[in-house]
Amino acid sequence: MQGDYQRRFVAFLDILGFSRLVQQADDPELRDSIVGAIETMRESLAPNEASDFRVTQFSDCTVLSAALSEYGCSLVMTGSIILATNLLNHGMLLRGGLAVGNMVHTDEVMFGPGFLVAHAQDKSGGTPKIAVDQSLVNEIASWPNDFGLETLIRTDPYDLSPMLHTLAEFESYDAVPRVGHPVRDDDAARLAELIANECYGRGHPPAVTAKWIWMERYWNDSVRPKGILATTDNVAVRLGRERGD
Repeated sequence: MQGDYQRRFVAFLDILGFSRLVQQADDPELRDSIVGAIETMRESLAPNEASDFRVTQFSDCTVLSAALSEYGCSLVMTGSIILATNLLNHGMLLRGGLAVGNMVHTDEVMFGPGFLVAHAQDKSGGTPKIAVDQSLVNEIASWPNDFGLETLIRTDPYDLSPMLHTLAEFESYDAVPRVGHPVRDDDAARLAELIANECYGRGHPPAVTAKWIWMERYWNDSVRPKGILATTDNVAVRLGRERGD
């Protein structure tokens, strides 16, 4: 056990609004959504002993961690992005925190200050972002080469705190065909439609709608500058007309 206690990159992630969904589990359609969300959390990522990447999933929460190396940092950051994107495709928002700190993370045990720091970034009632603790920012800044990982951190324009750029792949998309690079146009159009519908077409409680509007602004800020991928603008206008706004 002593040898398992070490500085690690760690992410604590959970589904926003999951408790509200569970309270409505008598609805068969919502039960399907709950099961789908849990399966997505469980199936999106897998541990890798060779690279010391560890994954623990319980209920709607997932903890990722990896040894303190450039590759370990990449695994935790990109793993968090994959999970956030997969859940967004199912109409679910992910939030949480990334940090660096001492912890034990095995199949049987998980504890330590690093875990607590990452967990503390996951603010109840906060926006659907994955906050980045200063400990991780400082760790990357200390390397002679950041290996592109700094591009995965951006400043939340609404509270100026560092956050994981979960839409980085969409923001950098240039639509030039390349072997091994997915075509994102249809994916983006579908996500823009989904986000706009969650904002303006579902009749969510105000607190839930506010979180989707945050995501809408983040999406549009990411894809609008290049003008390649769809924004929510046209969808929002159409939904407004259907409501008679």
